[in-house]
Parts: sequence; C-alpha cells; structure tokens
Amino acid sequence: MISLAPTTCRFDGPFARICGIAFAIGCLVATGASTQDAPTADGKPASDGTLSVATWGGAYGQSQDIAYFQPFTQKAGVKIVTETYDGTLAAIKDKIGGSSSPFDVVDLSQAALDALCHDGKLETLDSSMLTAPSGGASVSDDFLVGGITSCGIASVAWSTAIAFDRQAFTKAQPSKIADLLDVQRFPGKRALPNGPRYTLELALLADGVDPADIYHQLATPEGVDRAFKALDMIKTQILWWDKPEDAISLLMQRKASMAAGYSGRIFRAAITARQRVDVLWDGQIYDLDLWAIPKAAANKDDAKRFIAFATEPAQMAAQAELIAYGPMRKSAIALVSKHPSIDIDMKEYLPTAPDNFRKALKFDESWWNEHGAELATRFHTWRDQPVAVDTKPPPAQAKSKPAVESKSKPGAGNKPSTADTKSAAPDGETGSVPDHPQ
Repeated sequence: MISLAPTTCRFDGPFARICGIAFAIGCLVATGASTQDAPTADGKPASDGTLSVATWGGAYGQSQDIAYFQPFTQKAGVKIVTETYDGTLAAIKDKIGGSSSPFDVVDLSQAALDALCHDGKLETLDSSMLTAPSGGASVSDDFLVGGITSCGIASVAWSTAIAFDRQAFTKAQPSKIADLLDVQRFPGKRALPNGPRYTLELALLADGVDPADIYHQLATPEGVDRAFKALDMIKTQILWWDKPEDAISLLMQRKASMAAGYSGRIFRAAITARQRVDVLWDGQIYDLDLWAIPKAAANKDDAKRFIAFATEPAQMAAQAELIAYGPMRKSAIALVSKHPSIDIDMKEYLPTAPDNFRKALKFDESWWNEHGAELATRFHTWRDQPVAVDTKPPPAQAKSKPAVESKSKPGAGNKPSTADTKSAAPDGETGSVPDHPQ
C-alpha cells in the first residue's frame, strides 16, 4: 500500500493552501476504507485474491488510491497492493520482461508503453472490455484520440502549458499562444525548458503552425529554421529552467511574466495565488499515462476487471476532482465538479476540458527519440550564440554615420537559465524531460 510520509507545513502565507491540499488528500486517504481489508459491496469478506499495481507515488498515487484502489476492493473483493516507481522505461522493463512479472497492472507513460508493446511485453487489450457511457455512445467515441491503444487504456492526460502573472500585464491579458512571442503587448521574461523538447513545439505553435503539422514541420530544415526564428523574437527575454519546479518559482518571484510549466504544478500555483496566476491553455502540449497488463502477469483476469473499473467515467471523474489531470473520456469530464475538500471547480484546470483542449498538441516522445540528438546540438549552438543587436543611429545622425550592426558580447543579457546556468547533460535534455507532473 501507499504510505503517507509525514509532511512539515507552514500554515501561514502562500504555503498554507498548498499544504492544505496535500493535507486534504491525505485525510481522504486516511479516512477511506483500507484496500487491505475492505468488505465487498455486498458485505461479504474480501477474497484472498490480490492484485499488484506499479504506479507513481505522491499526490498522484494518493488520488488513485481514493478513486480506484479502495473502491475496486470494496466492489470486487480483490486486495490492491501497490509499488511505486519513477515511471521510466528502464525502471520497469527488466521487472516485467521475463517469464514472470511481480505486477499485474502497470501505470505507464506513453513512451514506455509504446516501447514495451513493440517488444511484445504487454498483453493485448480489447476495447470491448470497457464500460460504455450512458446515452448510447460507443466506447471508442467517448475516449479522446489516443485514449485506447492495443496495449493500454489511458488513465489521465497532463500537459505543458503557459502560466502567466496577471499582475504583470496592465492593459491586456494573454489569451492565445501567439502572445508568447509578443513582447510589445505582453512584456516580461519568458521561462522556458532548457532544451529543444517542448520549446520548439511551443515556438511553432506560437508562430501559427497547426498542432497537426508540428512534427512534420520539425522534421524539415525549413520547419526547424522557422522555430528558431520565432525564438529569436524573444531570445533576450528567455530564462531557461532545468528543473520543473523552477518554472513556477520564476513566475511567483516575479522574475518571469510567462512560464511554460507542467499542469499539475501550475494548478498548485494558481490556487495558491488566485489573483495572480492564470493558465494559457491555447497551444498546450499534452501527454498520457496509461494502464497496461504485463504479458507475464499472474492475474490477468482481475487486472482486466480493474482496468475496466478504473476507466469507468465515474471513477475517472473522482480522480480528476482530487488532482488536476484530465480524464480521457468525454463522459468523465462532464461529471467532474469541485474538489471535495477545497472550494475549487476542478474542471477549469483539467487539460482535457473542452475549452482547454481546443488547440492541444499530443507530445510525441518517439519522434524525439529519433530526432532529439540532432536538434539538441542545434539548440545549444543557437542558445549560446550572442544576440544580434541593431545599433543603427537615430534619424538625425543617419546621413553622417552609416548604419552598423554589431553583436553583443557573450553573456550580455542573454545568459541562459533559471539559476543562470546551462544544462550539463550531454544531450542537453535535463530541463525538458519531466518528472511526473505533480
């Protein structure tokens, strides 16, 4: 089972609300039925059956315990035993790739699922096992695109979006991704990932490229040139972050007026500083976590029953009311209301809510695994080049002195960084590979 580590909180100032959320989730876990000894829905003792689930920990794992694990034990009489891991392919591949698997169900990132499915390490899943929504719609129509794959069923969507400081803009508020490049109307620093992933996609989205064409564009020299040309427009205003938490820190410290950050962290900042922090969902880049069953799992039947239960609209909505990750079923989104312990309408902060999902890009990690090294080299070369400065004389001097274009000295106002340092990773991806977006 997931254990709740003691947390030390300051219950004054801006940290009070954040601690309150963590405390609220913790209380819900503590007061809920134990997944180890809960009776079934008809009052009979739980069976001896046990289901082993590998998933993330933290607030995300706690939300799963409340929305999925405890209710499934109560309904099916099957105990849930969980083990947390860091979500990486390397951490899970060796454990489930042999003739036996310690896990019956695994919560996988899209990239890990694709790799394991390709290698034949996962059970094939049929959408007929899933519960159809009320109203006559089919399961396939109810899931958003990418929610059902041959080896996995989507659990949640999370995203990289633009958070901004309302108080930094007095005349107008940013309303579209193009505003990221408009430093005249929306002045201030932009905090961006210190690497090409997400950064190049955001640049093209802000430059008017349709989400469906982003990776086609990035696969061409012209598209890459266009992305860097767009970034040239704001290069002197960019602060590069290497750690996910730094994006929001720069915003909260008023060092940046806009920041590309992960939706879970943006949510926490937004409810802590509701008068300041807002989200620009236009042009968000989303990714998925999915449920899967290892080919070597011992309890495949119960595993399928669990996935069918966990992807029912009501259960997905229950998790979304606890943590700001988006359900991948339309019928689930419609059921989401307020957080049970704080007066927050959660639908406003979900990446997959209809108003937030209109111009969303699905992140393609497989594409980056193929093209990332070359683009990382190009990115670091570009990032470290001094910014060209136009030093043309004012009109009164134009006749006597020719216009001259010079370059600023290295480090003059365009030094990368959240802590004013560059990534030391060989591929430069330290700042753009997320931990779990909690």
